[in-house]
Amino acid sequence: MRAIVIPVALVGLAIALWIGAASFVTYRILHPPFLDGGFGDIIFASEQERAAAQLRTDPQACCGAAFESLHVTDADRTSVDAWFIPATQASAILLVPPSGASKRAMLPYLKFLHAAGFPVLMIDDADLVRDRAGWGWDARGMARAATSVLRQKGFASIGALGVSEGAAAILLAQGKDDRLFKVIVADSSFANLDSTLRSNPSLGGLNPAFLQTVKWELGFVMDRSIDDISPASASARIKNGAVLVVQNANDPFTPEADGRAIAAARIGDANRRLYIVPSNGHGDAIYADPQNYQTTVLGFLAQNLSR
Repeated sequence: MRAIVIPVALVGLAIALWIGAASFVTYRILHPPFLDGGFGDIIFASEQERAAAQLRTDPQACCGAAFESLHVTDADRTSVDAWFIPATQASAILLVPPSGASKRAMLPYLKFLHAAGFPVLMIDDADLVRDRAGWGWDARGMARAATSVLRQKGFASIGALGVSEGAAAILLAQGKDDRLFKVIVADSSFANLDSTLRSNPSLGGLNPAFLQTVKWELGFVMDRSIDDISPASASARIKNGAVLVVQNANDPFTPEADGRAIAAARIGDANRRLYIVPSNGHGDAIYADPQNYQTTVLGFLAQNLSR
C-alpha cells in the first residue's frame, strides 16, 4: 500500500506546485507594475520626454479648457471617472488611456485636439477600478459606453484615440461593431496577446507545457482564450471607419511588426494609414515627434470624420 501511496502523493504534490506556480505567473500578468504610477505602461525614450509628460491637474490647468466631470458606466456596471470638454466642431473625440493610467495621462492629446476645436471625452482606464490588467479586452465595453455618452450629447460623428491597451480596446470594440467610430487612431497597440506574452523574455523561456497552463488560467480569468484577444484580427474585420496606426520604430514592447499587422488589412485604402515614429519608447510618440504627431492625427481626422 505504501508503495502506491507515496508515488501518488508525490505526483499530487508536483501537480499542486505546477498549478501554484502557473497561478503566480498568471497573477503577475494580471497585476503588472504599470498599474501604479499614472502613466500606465508608457515607456519614455528619454528623461526629457518624461519631464515633458509631467501630469497636469485637469483640462483647465492643461489648456484653459472648461470641462464637465461625469461618470461612464459599462454593461458590467463598472464605472469610471471622465471629463467632457466642449468645443465648436460637430465631431467629438474619445481619448482612452493605457492600462493603469488615468485620464490625466491623455491631457497632452487634449491640448492639440481642443486647440483644433474638437469636443473631447476623456475617461479613466477601467483597469484602475478593476485593479487588474484587462489587456484591452475588459475595456471594450467602456469604449462602447463612452460612445453612448457622446451620442446622448448629440454627436453622430465620433473618433477615438487610444494608447497601448487603450488602442487595443478601441480596435477590439470596433472589430465587433464597426459603426462605433468613424475614425480610430490606434497608438502602440499590440497585435495579438498570445504573441505579446510569448515575446516577453521572462515568459518566452518557460517550458511550453507550463506556458500553456498559464495561458489556460489567464483565459479562464478573462473568460476568453487569449488567442482570441487580437487587435490585428479585429482591425481586419473593420469595414466601416478609418484607421490610423501609430507605431514606434524600435518599440521594446510592441515591435514594428505589430503595427504593420494591425494596419495590413486594406493598407492601400485612403482611410487606412501606418505612421511610424522614430522612437525607442512605447506609447511616447506624442513626446518623441510632437509636431508630426499632431499634424498627422489632425490631418487624418479632418480627412475622415466628415465623410
